[in-house]
Amino acid sequence: MLVRGVKLNDPLAKRFDTKSEGNCGAGGLCRTCAVSVLRGGELLSPQKTAEAQMLGDEPRWRLACKAFVGYGMTEGEVTVAVNPRQW
Repeated sequence: MLVRGVKLNDPLAKRFDTKSEGNCGAGGLCRTCAVSVLRGGELLSPQKTAEAQMLGDEPRWRLACKAFVGYGMTEGEVTVAVNPRQW
């Protein structure tokens, strides 16, 4: 369970299969932390322009280092698939 205002890749969330912050150090410059949002995308912060351009070919993907949970002070469930490029 994550609280509002926490990034999807927050170390306390312990949701990554890897121990690293990605190739860019959580700067949003690579796609190593990309997750596929299966449900609850409306509960995440909106994509900024750079993230939208980077992931334009995969509309359900988000960068975990840039997606905050609890956008608009709403609550609910968010389901993501980690490492979507591996499928």
